[in-house]
Amino acid sequence: MLTMILSVAKLMTLLVGMLGLMHDTSPQPETPPAASTTTTTEDTHPEAIPTEIATADDLLRALETAGEDTRLLSATIRYVKTFSIQGDTQRRDGRLVFASEPGADGHPPTRRFGITFDRYEVGGRVEDRDIDYLEQYIFDGEWLAEVRPLEKQFVRRQVVPPGQKWDPLRLGEGPFPIPIQQKREEILSRFDAELFDGQEGVIERRLLGVAGKCYQLKLTPRPDTGESDLREIRVWYQKDTLLPRMAKTITKADDTSLVLLKDLKLNDEAEVSETELSTDLPADRTGWDLTTIPYRE
Repeated sequence: MLTMILSVAKLMTLLVGMLGLMHDTSPQPETPPAASTTTTTEDTHPEAIPTEIATADDLLRALETAGEDTRLLSATIRYVKTFSIQGDTQRRDGRLVFASEPGADGHPPTRRFGITFDRYEVGGRVEDRDIDYLEQYIFDGEWLAEVRPLEKQFVRRQVVPPGQKWDPLRLGEGPFPIPIQQKREEILSRFDAELFDGQEGVIERRLLGVAGKCYQLKLTPRPDTGESDLREIRVWYQKDTLLPRMAKTITKADDTSLVLLKDLKLNDEAEVSETELSTDLPADRTGWDLTTIPYRE
């Protein structure tokens, strides 16, 4: 159970990372070179946000004020996990929702997000909500909930000390070091960044069309950052809006995780319900198997 919860938490953190690295001003893009690498962490001459994206540094500057105006977001999601040694590929389809509320008295914002998967495919076998498959994962800043409504199972785990909040958009805070909504210097202190053409390295034909309309940012952990499992992160941003479309992680064991987002809607257009973001136990608990796990050091 813990392994599954941590795996989903990392997925959710990566998703919020995709969503956090957004800017609401659309640049006038140019086609990037085959690859442009940024490794320095010094920034002695701050510059304005670039209107053209030609290097990884340009993209990082355009993204470092990410998501400031994003209050609500909804999207459809496909999550594909491939295990290199076993040769298995798991596909999940569903829906993602995200909400951000300003913090009071200098406190960080409260960011909540939830995923509902209603279709699962592995080894040619397909399950969906019509044949008893439905999974929900919800994070509210303090509690991570795993819910299986059709089986009436609800597991709620407190991931930070009582009364505290974990901001998944903060580099170095919480257990998952995904670089999102951060200053360029903070990202580059832990990762080398490269900008690629969107289609570079994309072998799935069905993804080439989407990738061709995107900037591709590759992040490679620096040797001294303690990233023992992660080999690289790649994130694709739509050129005309800088909205995230795909993200891919590769571990040193060659396991891959691919996230594809479609039908993104922001703020007033987003379709988000409070139920999708609540980690509260069901009001009617008849027949439910309920587990609450308090925070442990």
